[in-house]
Amino acid sequence: MHLLLVAAEPLALPDGNLPVEDVCALVAETWAATVRGDVDACVLNPGAAGFLRALAVHAPEQVAVVARGAAGDDVPVTFRLGRPSTTGARTAYVEAALLGPAAIGGSTSGGGPGAATTYGVGQVVALAARRATRVVVATGDSGAHDAGAGMLAALAGAGAGPLTCGGSVLGAITAADAAVALRARDALRSVELVGAVESDLPLLGLHGASGALAVARPALAALAQDLERAHGHYAHEVTRALEGAARRDLLAGAPGLSGVPGPTASPAPGGGRTAGVASRAAADRALTGLPGAGAGGGLGFGIAAAGGRLLPGTSLVADVVGLGPRTRAADVAIVVVDRLDASTTHDGALPEVARRAGAVGVPVVVLAREILAGRREQAAAGISGAYELGPDSGAARARVARVARTWAGGER
Repeated sequence: MHLLLVAAEPLALPDGNLPVEDVCALVAETWAATVRGDVDACVLNPGAAGFLRALAVHAPEQVAVVARGAAGDDVPVTFRLGRPSTTGARTAYVEAALLGPAAIGGSTSGGGPGAATTYGVGQVVALAARRATRVVVATGDSGAHDAGAGMLAALAGAGAGPLTCGGSVLGAITAADAAVALRARDALRSVELVGAVESDLPLLGLHGASGALAVARPALAALAQDLERAHGHYAHEVTRALEGAARRDLLAGAPGLSGVPGPTASPAPGGGRTAGVASRAAADRALTGLPGAGAGGGLGFGIAAAGGRLLPGTSLVADVVGLGPRTRAADVAIVVVDRLDASTTHDGALPEVARRAGAVGVPVVVLAREILAGRREQAAAGISGAYELGPDSGAARARVARVARTWAGGER
């Protein structure tokens, strides 16, 4: 029997939290000791400070650099390089979370999330772009809510200015400040930029980046409202800058900036001014409404403004680690999550595995510390069986052994 084991997240057991790698080891060792067969263990953990760990085997080279942390202090950080292809193409992987919460915790500025910056993310991306043809940035928890403004400033080579001072000041930026986005695009013209987003949040609105901050940290609700207004103004100015460049390129006969609707569409009835306002509003929505633009405190928006694409982080990691062929080779897939609920069945590693396993007829079994999703929800998510692991690691091992005997059939 060939088991595909996917550890999706750490387990919060009463006798101690198990890191995702230890979860993988616990299940794999118990399964292998219980039934005949082999276990193919895989970690899909593109969340906070887990993205680079998940890719360690496939991107073995680490590069250590020093960059500006979210709170403004210089901090050591690493990025990873994948193996070069036969054509020399190479991918670099950057994790924004490594410059985020830890740096804020040591902040001396007292500004909190509204004063935190993604400037260091841009510094690392710029360094990675010198050694790779493709740069993937995991937005994760960047710790900053500046809509990627700091990252754009760093890519453009601007060491100071309002874009480097956090999200709270973005409501006062000018068109000249927003033009930094154009220089950031130019700096990455020969590099493919990809944002690996952990959610499909847009930048603005009730379910956007600031709305998510208010829900996660109710004490910051007032700050979240201020950030929403500041992000709206900033996004509008950036879109106008990109739109203006696209118009100049079109008039000059040169290719325009991709991904940003320009003002050259047919005029709306009622005259040019009305058409221009409608066009600018549509351009604003095109960037701010992108799924994932609000990820990482709006870092996704900054990546899109710099000409990058936004992709689901879990899917990206799954492709890199070869989840597709590994699923096709399996007799059963086990996915380990901390809690099986509506969120888990719709986002993250579980639906990614279920989608790929369902396409080739491989049953999906879930092991969870706690199960809150009912049988109907489980069936809709493509889950063939779900089992609670118990209150501690000893009970978890016993349950894994029982599940192994159940699903192994006669192979014992």
